[in-house]
Amino acid sequence: MGRYYRVGELASLTRVSVRTLHHYDRIGLLRPALHSAGGYRLYGESELLRLQQILTLRYLGFSLRQIGELLDRADFDLVASLRVQRQVLHDRIAELGRISTAIGDLVDQRLTTGEWSWQLVIEASRAVGAGLTREEETMDAYYTPEQMTRFAEARRATPQEEIEAIEDGWTALLAEVRAARVADLDPASAEAGTLAERWVELSRRTIQHFPDDLRDAIKANYEQGAFEGHDRAPQAADFAFIARIQAAHGSAGGNANSEGERDALREAK
Repeated sequence: MGRYYRVGELASLTRVSVRTLHHYDRIGLLRPALHSAGGYRLYGESELLRLQQILTLRYLGFSLRQIGELLDRADFDLVASLRVQRQVLHDRIAELGRISTAIGDLVDQRLTTGEWSWQLVIEASRAVGAGLTREEETMDAYYTPEQMTRFAEARRATPQEEIEAIEDGWTALLAEVRAARVADLDPASAEAGTLAERWVELSRRTIQHFPDDLRDAIKANYEQGAFEGHDRAPQAADFAFIARIQAAHGSAGGNANSEGERDALREAK
């Protein structure tokens, strides 16, 4: 009989929160092998291996829904999956190495000559741009081709200056919200209230450019945790912080759709 781990032990071993493991259990992604007489979740070796798959695939950009569908397929080959994951990770490491080298060359040139090499600026931009393109292409995995076409149509129908204003607004707001979270800003403070007001207003400004069916698709992906780990999109902790502010100020209006609204912005980019 193999070793079994309680949920807290598994969380400690893998650096995954107990809350996340509970969530995976609720959605059927990672069930415990059994429960003890006292009702504790117990995870065995096969669950530990499945968790490794879940975490690696999440890191590579797959949504929780996609991971569940992949791991539950009758023809799923674990060894083949691990080989593919390893290759993708090697590719990502190589990509980060190219970006690091390009930026390092740019800095070294500046420090050595006191001038910017515009050719090196271009090369650094290309290296980073290639990485961003790869990230954006993963969105194809979250939506159907028809939906991707609809997102492109919505973007074309939106003035470029409006897109840029919304993007800049979210970049600044997310940075401020995360700084406030780290600083443990009092949700009842006037400063926090202003952050929540800006969040609601910018959410409304963003989502107005998307039809209802796309909003529903965005919401469904968010409910599956598709965009956790994407630092350009709001995370669960960001939403929770805004919700605490709104609760403290007695103004929860406008937050219900904010998850879908924020990701609509990612599709507009």
